[in-house]
Amino acid sequence: MKSILIPVDFSKESEKALQVGARVAHKINAKLLLCHMAGIEELVINQNQAQAVQHNIFQLKLAEKQFSEFTDKEYLEGLVVEPVLQKELKFESIGEFASDVDASLIVMGTHGASGFKEVISGSNTEKVVRSSQVPVLVVKENDLNFNPEKIVLASNFDEEVIPAYKKVLEIAEMFESKVELIYVNLPGSNFKSTNEMDEILLNFFTKLNHPEPLSAIKKVNRIADYSIEEGIMSYAQLSQVDVIAIPTHGRTGVSRLLKGSVSEDIANHSILPVLTLKL
Repeated sequence: MKSILIPVDFSKESEKALQVGARVAHKINAKLLLCHMAGIEELVINQNQAQAVQHNIFQLKLAEKQFSEFTDKEYLEGLVVEPVLQKELKFESIGEFASDVDASLIVMGTHGASGFKEVISGSNTEKVVRSSQVPVLVVKENDLNFNPEKIVLASNFDEEVIPAYKKVLEIAEMFESKVELIYVNLPGSNFKSTNEMDEILLNFFTKLNHPEPLSAIKKVNRIADYSIEEGIMSYAQLSQVDVIAIPTHGRTGVSRLLKGSVSEDIANHSILPVLTLKL
């Protein structure tokens, strides 16, 4: 049975993630692992030992009560839901735990319709994204009826993106979605001619061992815009995309991949889920 990992702090953002995770779990017959970082203290042999024991007992009982209330939802009926307590308050450990339990996906909730970059930077979500080898789905306010039909993968189509591309196809199969590809052509030194883009794409699909690389090239949507962010968001709006997939380097995070000027006027209106995939 596949597993979907959801870090929870019992907030409304966690509940959004739980609802989305439940919809996916029902679809693919997966188990939900709800991971809560309880902040349990290490016991040391000194005068504070009794205080640490009392603190740990309190945290465990509190977490048990919160889990009971948090999972008392009709939409969880028929699903295997397994609460997990993590001792340390470290979001960086979520990705490692997800790999240890062979989770197929991490689902996290985030606040409102903040900027596209802010969804996945400067927060606990960014810490998970940077450290996780498991794909992370960041959901927002409009995702309670999560049933994506279209995922767009934005890429520069370097060879290193191939594993992320394959992972997107796996996730799309889980979601029963179709995948669309976009290449954002930027002005200035990053500009590529049609022939140069064709060469990049042909190399990508050839290295991928695609059975029909020339046909695959024709299916890549080429967008000209002033920044990666603007190109992605413009395409997502015009094509009624449900999920935006972004490959990322763990060492730099998504914000470094999304180079160029950020158009907050466009990004702040994005309430789309973002799927991040580690390169």
